[in-house]
Amino acid sequence: MGLQIEDGGGSGRSARVDKENRLRVFSVTSSIERHINEEEGNAFNLLFTNTPTYNDPSTVDSDDICFIYMKNESEAFMALESIDLRLAGTGQSTIIKIYGHDTGTPVGGNDTTPANLNLGSGNDPTGTFQTGSEITGLTKGTQLYQFNIGSSDTTQSFNFEQDIIVPKNKVITVYSSEANTEISGQVVFNYHELFV
Repeated sequence: MGLQIEDGGGSGRSARVDKENRLRVFSVTSSIERHINEEEGNAFNLLFTNTPTYNDPSTVDSDDICFIYMKNESEAFMALESIDLRLAGTGQSTIIKIYGHDTGTPVGGNDTTPANLNLGSGNDPTGTFQTGSEITGLTKGTQLYQFNIGSSDTTQSFNFEQDIIVPKNKVITVYSSEANTEISGQVVFNYHELFV
């Protein structure tokens, strides 16, 4: 008799092989995002409602206003899935820009805790998360995405097709091209261990 593959749980059952010597299995396929949320409890939404405004007179001539700052402080990488945006009813056409690699110390933002999407998980996000009407003290890094919101009072979802991967101690920021228009929505992200 050859080598047997037995149940590691102690049931005494062994694996079956069909007539073509293929191992019989029953498997369940799940998306990575579903697995991270369901099994690991590491899926989050950063909710925000801000009115980007030039609070610092020295920045009035700049092109954009930073209103979201996210820094990953976890050993796992942070994967950004998408962003949902809504302009207030009186809002004007706005360009939203996503940047990576900003440097400096954020000033003027309010600390916020992203919501865990698994209500049975006690995990908290590991990082610095700020939203505000104008976050200063930063030098822009690399622009990664740009979205145009042309109408107010509608929600638009923008999926990061390749995801945005944020390793430990790296920063993501979100800027608005327009001042004095309320923007609300959420950034959808999770923490993901590297496969080795």
